[in-house]
Amino acid sequence: MAKRSEYILFVAVVLMVQIFLLNNLTFSTYLAPLAYIVCLILTPLGSSPLKMIFTGLFLGLVMDISMGTVGLNVLATLPLAYFRRPILHFAASYTDVDNEGGVPTARRIGRFNNYVMAMVILHSLLFFGFEFMTTANFGFISLRFLCSTVATLILTYLFIAIFTPKLTRR
Repeated sequence: MAKRSEYILFVAVVLMVQIFLLNNLTFSTYLAPLAYIVCLILTPLGSSPLKMIFTGLFLGLVMDISMGTVGLNVLATLPLAYFRRPILHFAASYTDVDNEGGVPTARRIGRFNNYVMAMVILHSLLFFGFEFMTTANFGFISLRFLCSTVATLILTYLFIAIFTPKLTRR
């Protein structure tokens, strides 16, 4: 039960930072950090696919309501939640997902960086692909995708460095 409450507190803190800080800072038109997906990345390994879908739906709805986007975050987080298990299998070569619980870390998953980058890149592709839905401004879209993905990766690794020791404590 303590692990569940720690994870819920982690999700609340990440969402508050995203909503009250990152959504309100205007860095540039090219930079839109979406660090809330660290909640999906660090969801415990033994989580059922249904739990992952509901977690993705919850995160997407909260972010859509706070950002004023109509379904954009849900469209980006639901496929991310659905494909998390295959990404763990292929990007990180992690096969013991069903038998192990706990938060994914570099100690548990050999190629943890591949897993994190694959999740962030997939989310950014979906988010910016659905946001623009055109190739008219391909240069702007590509630059925004690249800058936002790098910023999201930096923030994701920052959240992982800060919170993972607290979530994986025995």
